Amino acid sequence: MSKEKFLIDIFQYIFEAFVFWLYAGMISSPKKKNSISVPFIILGYAILLCVYEFNNLLSTGLSIVVVCTLLFKSLYSMSLKNSLFQSFILFGVMVGSEFISMSIVALIADAAFDIRNVSSNVYFADVVTSRLVYFIILIIIARIFSKKENKEYNSRPYWLMLIMPLSSIVMITIFRNISISSDLSSKNYILWIFSALLVLFSNIIIFIIFEISQNNAMELSDLKAIQQQTENDARYFEVIEQSNKDMQIFAHDIKNHLIQIRNMEHFESAKDYIDSIYPQIETFSSIGISQNKMLDLIISKYIKLCESKNIIFSVDVKTANLNYVADTDLSTLLNNLLDNAVEAAEQTEHKKILLKIYSKSKTYDALTLSNSCKTPPSASGKKLKTTKRNKKLHGIGLKSIMKIVDKYNGLYDWHYKEDTKTFETVIAFPKTK
Repeated sequence: MSKEKFLIDIFQYIFEAFVFWLYAGMISSPKKKNSISVPFIILGYAILLCVYEFNNLLSTGLSIVVVCTLLFKSLYSMSLKNSLFQSFILFGVMVGSEFISMSIVALIADAAFDIRNVSSNVYFADVVTSRLVYFIILIIIARIFSKKENKEYNSRPYWLMLIMPLSSIVMITIFRNISISSDLSSKNYILWIFSALLVLFSNIIIFIIFEISQNNAMELSDLKAIQQQTENDARYFEVIEQSNKDMQIFAHDIKNHLIQIRNMEHFESAKDYIDSIYPQIETFSSIGISQNKMLDLIISKYIKLCESKNIIFSVDVKTANLNYVADTDLSTLLNNLLDNAVEAAEQTEHKKILLKIYSKSKTYDALTLSNSCKTPPSASGKKLKTTKRNKKLHGIGLKSIMKIVDKYNGLYDWHYKEDTKTFETVIAFPKTK
């Protein structure tokens, strides 16, 4: 092999080492720092390059599996079985990318793919084409094997980015055809090599920047979650503090209440008096009853809202608290449900809302919300329709409810009781460990 082709092979294995590092980092967590792992990866691929130069496919394939298994096992958090599995994937993708590149060259350039008996510029084009195919396939596989938190983000921009390497393959293959049909000067040959390298590494850099932006987005999301939890805690303690102040005032007044009850001569009068102060006691007992801060905050919010609208709001959440539902999801779900309930109840004569969350069985928790409602809801079968003028805007609340129910594999149903003029929503959530 000529000196030029040997230099191209060196470049090829440096690129493969880089792709290995990128791929391994996407599917697993590193056990070593980059300052330690990168030199070992380069050393491993230097060994593979030496084996490759002997032109023995069997020994090359075996060495790829062995070296990559050792690198995966020693540098990343993988079992020996998984390391061996991923190594076979790398070898299979490497072989597959060669065959795919052959097909692309035959289709676009109308020329045979012969990686040994070609000029150095054509050989370089074939290497760049096959490495781009190799890179694309591994990126797709890495996305499949990637850690769960990475999959939660919208993957559409990720797959759209594959347009660039695919178009780069087409462009490189066309230039390959041009280089065969015309003799390139030394200057044009250098420019061709530089352009191909620039195209190749542009693809890599774009994917790296995208991965960095995804990681930053996840970190930002975590920080927002922490901030929201801190704000929830602050609001929760404000509610508790205000409740304590109200309770101190009530405790101060209880002496006068007891004296008043003692001086009453008739039982019915005492009963009516006790009934008049009972709602105040209920208000205190509703704070912190569920051991779920977000749920308690939402209940507290709607207790005050219903008081201002003269709606009787009853709550029973002592046997379940949906603590496995994320705070943001629980807030969206209950706020949408209770907003609709409040809006319907305040238009009725007997304004009532009842919220119950309880264990329905060992595997399910149930949420039932019933409210007074003077007219049956607008629906198509079991699908509710908004009756508000801006249907596009207000339909979002119903979609949000269904989205969260689906997210937690829940079951949703509703009923309207004509005899009692009551609308009831029932949601069942499977319990998660």
